[in-house]
Amino acid sequence: MKKFEQYGQLKDEEWDWFSWFPWWPPETRPPFIIRTKPEDIAPFFFVNHHPYALSLLLKISDGFQTDTFHKMGLKGSSKDWETLTTGFIEEWEENNSGKDVFHFDSDEDVFCVYSQYIDDIIMFSEFLREVCNDEQKMRAYLDRGFKKLNEKN
Repeated sequence: MKKFEQYGQLKDEEWDWFSWFPWWPPETRPPFIIRTKPEDIAPFFFVNHHPYALSLLLKISDGFQTDTFHKMGLKGSSKDWETLTTGFIEEWEENNSGKDVFHFDSDEDVFCVYSQYIDDIIMFSEFLREVCNDEQKMRAYLDRGFKKLNEKN
């Protein structure tokens, strides 16, 4: 397992720096303002990669929603969380920001989704946590995620 701050972390030269960002060099970007309270998205949590991105993590060992995944014949692994989130992201991108806003950097111990679009990943965290309170929505997003992943293959 990597250290938490390593998930979603790229080398400086690997990050995209958007031409419409008013900050140059990147280090002049103001600190990210995260208004979401940690308890509102727990057990998910943020890792800050200022000035480039923000990661949303979940420790798989916490067993969050494992019972729900088991009912669906899944384990609740990082891959299962990526599948669920892929379905969620597809809908999110249709209704909000556009394509390629979110990226994964998970392993067997930690689920990680990250983005350079800070406001999007913050709102995304709140909605994802809300979805986790509704088994029907989780099933729907898992189905959508499986379909999306099958289209890619």
